[in-house]
Amino acid sequence: MIYLVYALLCLIWGSTWVVIKIGLDDAPPFWLAAFRFIIGALVMILVARFRGDRLPKRFSELRKLAFPGIFIYGGSYLLVYWSEVYVDSSLTAVLYSSLPFFVAGFSIAIIPAEKLKLTGWVGLLLGFLGLLFIFHDSFNRSELIFKGSLLALGGAAGSAFGTVYIKAYLKEYSITLLSAVQMTVGALIILTAAVIFEPISDFKVTAKSVLSISYLAVFGTIGAFLGYYWLLKKIKAIHVSLIAFVTPLVALGFGNLIRGEAFSPTTGLGTALILGGILLVVRK
Repeated sequence: MIYLVYALLCLIWGSTWVVIKIGLDDAPPFWLAAFRFIIGALVMILVARFRGDRLPKRFSELRKLAFPGIFIYGGSYLLVYWSEVYVDSSLTAVLYSSLPFFVAGFSIAIIPAEKLKLTGWVGLLLGFLGLLFIFHDSFNRSELIFKGSLLALGGAAGSAFGTVYIKAYLKEYSITLLSAVQMTVGALIILTAAVIFEPISDFKVTAKSVLSISYLAVFGTIGAFLGYYWLLKKIKAIHVSLIAFVTPLVALGFGNLIRGEAFSPTTGLGTALILGGILLVVRK
């Protein structure tokens, strides 16, 4: 069962990038993300209530719980969906896979006890070099592709900051409560951006848009979340974190198979450096 859940998580998270791209054929990015996380937040609220999780009575404590949701869900996925307007799904996945580098960097600043070993620093350097290759290539190809690459990287940074904040300050709270509160905050932020910047008339109710939202909400958000935390209870966290290495490879396969996406040699080299860096950063 552990191997099955692990494989399913890699497939689900690896496929979400191309599913986002498919949905963007018929829907604007912010509305597409908003509907996904509204559904996800509602389901997580029900899960939290079923588990008996209760909201804090003090507003200051509730604000503390909600704060990471601004970054993990709100800011991060606004940038990721916006990014895929300009770049291929597989490139977005590769750039977002830099998340462990940002987690390591924020951990050094916020959690002093967590120090990187020499291999970790080498991994950060490799990842940085890989990003330089990719950004150099994207800048030469198109300003819009360069813009999309920056957006994807910003999404990874936002999610990393929220993750480290939770680890540093919210470890005593249940995962379901944190997810319900933070996903709700993220959904509200994304919905607000959609209302302000995108006419709802631009959203076309088609098989692509509906299936994209449904798949991402049910499998990419709720199912993946439950599987991820189930795995954390069964195997070492370091082994679970290697999913960050596998999912970009899966995304590359899905992107090429479904959308015919391909990398230039320079971006391919950058990808190899980033994935190698991830292995060194998460290696104990």
